Amino acid sequence: MSIESAVIWYEKNVNYRLTKTFLNFLIKLGILKEDVDLEILNLYLLEKEDDKFVESDGKYKIKKNRIPVIDNFPDEAPKKEPINVLTKKSSKTNSQNKKFKIEKLDGKRLKLVKL
Repeated sequence: MSIESAVIWYEKNVNYRLTKTFLNFLIKLGILKEDVDLEILNLYLLEKEDDKFVESDGKYKIKKNRIPVIDNFPDEAPKKEPINVLTKKSSKTNSQNKKFKIEKLDGKRLKLVKL
């Protein structure tokens, strides 16, 4: 099962939401493989009683001690594109088109010269 499928399954069937970053962390630790095994994941995360997973209000219950660990891995925030702010140029700079050139002086020195 893919990571996205596991996240969707947990949203529908468990009383707590998993994040992709948390599952990636479990893969990095070697607890899970790239192809997520739902049975192994459930053994780590869900409460069990008498070899059956505990249900509450029609959804499985997650172990209480797992919640702080999952909370340490929030969803990746979507990347925001920078907002270009348009500013009004003053008429003074528009009327004065400033042009420059670079001149080479003795040796390694350069000089900026206004045209």
